Amino acid sequence: MAWRSCYSTPLEVQAYLVKGYLEQFGVPCLVDGARGGVKPFSALGEVRLLVRDEWLQVAEGLIRGRERPPRSRLRIVRRSEA
Repeated sequence: MAWRSCYSTPLEVQAYLVKGYLEQFGVPCLVDGARGGVKPFSALGEVRLLVRDEWLQVAEGLIRGRERPPRSRLRIVRRSEA
């Protein structure tokens, strides 16, 4: 079973936020390229989030759903009295 990249970002803190999001849905993942807290908010290269092959589609779907803008609220339409 190989590990594959499902997300990458220049910010280490962003990678850990997405990792926590995936883990709350039971997706096992690893952060690759973490700098161990050394300048976590600077762009010193890419930090990748890795998941096992069998979880790749699930992880990508969750990330896509997270990045989609929220739907607008429903508008209530009342029928006019005839």
